[in-house]
Amino acid sequence: MLEPLRRAVNAARAGVAAASTRFGRRTLVWAVVLAVLAGVLDAVPLFDVLGYDFSFALGLAAALAGVDVGAGVVARWRRAQPDAPPTPATPRLLGRLLGEALLVAAATLALPLLLSLGNALRVRNCSLAVGLGFFALLPLATVIVAAPAGVLAALAVRRRGRLVAFAIPIVSLGWALLRLYREPPVFAFDPFGGYFPGPIYDEALRPPAALVWFRLANLVWIGTAIVVALAAWGRGRDPRRWRRWPLLGALPLVALSVALYASGGALGFRITRADLARALDRTITTDHFVLHYAGSAGKSPADLALAAEDLEFRYEQLRHTLGVEPPLPITVWEFPSAEAKKALVGAGNTLYARPWTHEIFMQGDRFPSPLLRHEMAHVFAGVFGDPLFGLALTVRFRGPLPIPVLASGLVEGVAEAATSDDPEGDSTIHEQAAAMIAAGLAPPLAAVVGAGFSTLAGARAYTMAGSFSSFLLQTRGAEPLRRLYKSGGNFIDVYRVPLADLEREWRATLARLPLNDRARARASETFRRPAIFKRVCARELGARVAEARAVMTSDPTRARVLLESTCRDDPDEPTYALALAEAEALSGARAEALTRLGRMEADGETTVPLKARAASLAAEIDFHGGDFANAAVEQRRATDWASTEADRRQGLAKQRALADRGARETLGRTLFGDALGRAGADPVLTFFSAEEFARLHADDPLGPYLVGRQLLARDPARALPYLSRACGDEAPAPTPRRLPVEFLRECRRMTADGAYRTGDFERARAALDRLAADASGEADRLRALDMRARVDWAAARRVGPVAGAP
Repeated sequence: MLEPLRRAVNAARAGVAAASTRFGRRTLVWAVVLAVLAGVLDAVPLFDVLGYDFSFALGLAAALAGVDVGAGVVARWRRAQPDAPPTPATPRLLGRLLGEALLVAAATLALPLLLSLGNALRVRNCSLAVGLGFFALLPLATVIVAAPAGVLAALAVRRRGRLVAFAIPIVSLGWALLRLYREPPVFAFDPFGGYFPGPIYDEALRPPAALVWFRLANLVWIGTAIVVALAAWGRGRDPRRWRRWPLLGALPLVALSVALYASGGALGFRITRADLARALDRTITTDHFVLHYAGSAGKSPADLALAAEDLEFRYEQLRHTLGVEPPLPITVWEFPSAEAKKALVGAGNTLYARPWTHEIFMQGDRFPSPLLRHEMAHVFAGVFGDPLFGLALTVRFRGPLPIPVLASGLVEGVAEAATSDDPEGDSTIHEQAAAMIAAGLAPPLAAVVGAGFSTLAGARAYTMAGSFSSFLLQTRGAEPLRRLYKSGGNFIDVYRVPLADLEREWRATLARLPLNDRARARASETFRRPAIFKRVCARELGARVAEARAVMTSDPTRARVLLESTCRDDPDEPTYALALAEAEALSGARAEALTRLGRMEADGETTVPLKARAASLAAEIDFHGGDFANAAVEQRRATDWASTEADRRQGLAKQRALADRGARETLGRTLFGDALGRAGADPVLTFFSAEEFARLHADDPLGPYLVGRQLLARDPARALPYLSRACGDEAPAPTPRRLPVEFLRECRRMTADGAYRTGDFERARAALDRLAADASGEADRLRALDMRARVDWAAARRVGPVAGAP
C-alpha cells in the first residue's frame, strides 16, 4: 500500500530536480512563494476574488520574482560555459535569453491564477472577464517588464547582477511613492507596482484606459532598453563602437519613449500640477488662499466672491477652534465635477487634503460648501501632526525595533470634530453615534481610532471617530487634543486615563441624548452597509451600478440588463433592487417595477428610509402612467415613512401636486418631470411650471416658496420678495393658508441665505434668530447658529451685496 505513495514521492522529487536543473532553483522558489501568497490572498476578504485587489498584491511580489528569474536565466547561461570562450553577442542569443526569462517568469503566475479561479467555487466571482483583465494588466504586464529588466541588469553587471536586478523595482517603487507624496493625484502608476487607484471609498473600479496606455508605454520603454542593450552588448561604453543597425533602430524608440512620458498627463497616468493648472485655468487669491477653478465652469463674480468668503470664514473658525494656523497660502483646487476630479487626480466623490503640501482638492458644490471645513481642518491639523505628513503618525519602540503607529481614526476624527457645530442632516454627530450604538451597528472604538479605521465601513468609522474626538474637544479642550494627535493616540500619556475609561464616559454622555423614531430609522439605513471588505464583489458591482446610472435615461434597457446581473450576484442588497425597479419602469416594464417596489415596501427587512424611496418611486411611476389615485396613496406612504425633513418636504410637495388637475399640470410637472426620470432635467421648464402653479394658486404659499427657491442662487434680490410672501412675513393679501412647519423652517433658511448674499445682514439675523428659536432639533439649531456667525463675520468685512450680485 505504501509502494504507490513511495513511487509518487520519487516521481515528484525527480520532477522537481529536473525543473530545478532546467529552470533554476530560484524559479521554483518564486513559483512556490507566489502560489503561497495567492493562497493567503484567497482567504482574505476583497482579495479572495480574481480582480483588482488580488492582482495588485500579487503583482508587487511578481515584480521581484520577474527580475530575479531574468537574472537567473543569465546566470545559468554563464554557468553552462565556464571554460568555453565567450559566446558572441548576437540578436539571436539575446532573444533566446529574453524569451526564456519571459516564459519562465510568466509561468510562475500560472498556479496563482489557477488558485484564484478555483477559489471562485467557494467565493462568488461576479466578472471573470474583468478579473482576467486586471490580472493581465497588473501581474502579467509586470513580469513582461520585470523579466527583461532582470536579464539586462545581469548582462550589464556580471558580479552584482542579482542585486542590481532587485534594485530596479525597489527604486522604481520608491520613485512612485515619492511622486504620490509630492504630486497632486492620489493614484499612482509604476511599471513594477502596477496601478494604485486611490481612496478605497471610491469603490467602483474597472481597468481604466489610463492603465492600458501606461502598459503600452511600458512595452515601448522596455523595448527601447532591449534594442539599446543589443547595440551596446559586447562593444563597451563608447556609443561610437556600438552596432549601427540596432543603434539606428533605437533612435525612434527613444523618441517615442520620451514622447509617451511627456504625454503622461494627456494619457492620464502622470498628472502634475502643471496639468491641473491647465485644466483649472483661473485663479483667485485671498488673504489665506489661492483658489484654482475652471473657467469653463461659468462661475459669476458673485459665485467667486461667495467662494472666497466661504474659505476665509472657515479659516477663521478653525483658527479659533484648533488654536493654530498653518503655513500660507493654502491652495484649493476646485474641479467642475466629480468626473473631472476622478480623471485628473483619481478621487471622484471623495474630497481630500494634503496637509504636507497645504492643498485641498474638491469639486464645485453648493454654498456654503458642507465639506470644505473638514478638508481644511486636515491642513490645520498638519501643524501639530508628524513632520513628514502632518498626520497622527509617530514611531514607538518595541524593544530595539521602531514601529510606526498611524492613528487614522484621529486623522478623520479631529477633522469631524472641528466641523461638528455645523451638522449635515437632521442629527448631530453625537446623535448619529448614539443611534448607531443603539442599533448595535457601532464598531469597537479601539478599532476606530487606530490604523484599522480604513478597514471599517466609512459611515460608521467617520461618525464614531468624529463623535469621540468632538467629545474630547468639548470636554478637555483643543490643546490636549493636539497633543493626542501628535502622539499617534497615546491616551494615557495625554489624558492620564486609558481609552476604555474615556470611552465609557463618552458613551454615558451619548446615552443621555433623546432619540426619536426618525433618528433610529435614519441610522438603520445610514449605517446598514458593511465595509467594502465584507461585501460581494464590491468593486465590480459598484462599477455596474455606476454604469447603469450613467445610461439610465438614455439606454434604460442596457441599465436594466446591468442591474439584473447585479441583483443576481447580490440579491440581498435592497438598493440594487430599487435601482432595477427604476430601470424596469424606464424600459417600459411598469408592472414588473411596481411589483418589485411593492415587495420592498412589504418586506420587514427593508429599512424605513428605503421603504420611503420605494413608495416615492412607485408614486412617480403611477403619476406618469396616469394612475393618480394610486400615485397619491404611494406618495402618502412615502411621506409618512420619510425620516429626514428634506424628504418630508419633498413628500408633502408631491402630495400637493397630486391634489387636483391644475396642480398636476404645473407643480406635478416641476416635481415629477415631463417623463419618468426627467424631474428637474430642464431648469427653464421647471421654473416656468413653478411660477404657473404660483399664479394659478395665489392663495397657496407653496408657490412663492418654490419660485424663490429657484431664484435664490441666480438672483437672490428677486428671490427675497417671494420668500417673504411664502414665510408669511409680508404678504400683500394675507390668507389663512400657511406653509407646513417643515417648509417654514427651510423658507427662513433660504431667506437668511438670500439676505446674506445681498448684504441685508439685519434681515438675515432676524431669520436666523427665529430659525434657532423654532429649530426642530439640535442639528437644526446648530446650523442656524453657524450661519448667524457667518453673517456677523461678513457684516464686519463688507458693505452691500457680494461682488457681482445684482
